[in-house]
Amino acid sequence: MPIERMTAKKVRVSELMNGRWIKKEGMEPSFVVTDSGEKVSRARVLGTVAARFMAEDGNFASITLDDGTDTIRAKTFKTVKPVDESKVGDLVDLVGKVREYNGEVYIIPEVITSVRDPNMEILRRLELIRKARDLKSRPPEASREEAGTTEAGEKEEKKADDTELRKEIIAVIESGPEGVEYKAILEKVRAPETRIESVLNEILAEGICYEPTPGKVKKI
Repeated sequence: MPIERMTAKKVRVSELMNGRWIKKEGMEPSFVVTDSGEKVSRARVLGTVAARFMAEDGNFASITLDDGTDTIRAKTFKTVKPVDESKVGDLVDLVGKVREYNGEVYIIPEVITSVRDPNMEILRRLELIRKARDLKSRPPEASREEAGTTEAGEKEEKKADDTELRKEIIAVIESGPEGVEYKAILEKVRAPETRIESVLNEILAEGICYEPTPGKVKKI
């Protein structure tokens, strides 16, 4: 059974640091369970770079992100990318895989985007407040199953739209013989990021493409 590439979830750093780490075996991704019950294997964090370290041999680098709720390290191994472009004091939007070692929860960064508009901090804070409210008020499993019946028609329509989006994403990936960075896919494909992530997950799970390095997708 193919393992699905988990969607990057927008979270506060404190949710990752105060959550419960669940270690999975084999190819199944491990994850943090937050206080709200959300499972986070890939995270998206907006914060300020509070510290930075680059190994002289280029085999390790890290930055410490502070989002006002807590701090977390983003670490790279055998490379300094994409951490090398971030400087102390930069406001960045980071997407990466959540990992744990010796009791430390950290992130292996896939994409780091410099944020120029400080209003993005306010926007992200509002998004997280809204998400927390929605998680708190979501219906129990039985109610969600009943709601699923009425949503069947909407899912069929979405599936048709995703077929076209799928073709567009694959075309972008095929344009790069050595692979295309995730950030470039977001820039070239005109669709909401959540939809792109969902379709890309399916493409990767089916084995049509793979990730030769974190943050890059290549056609097989």
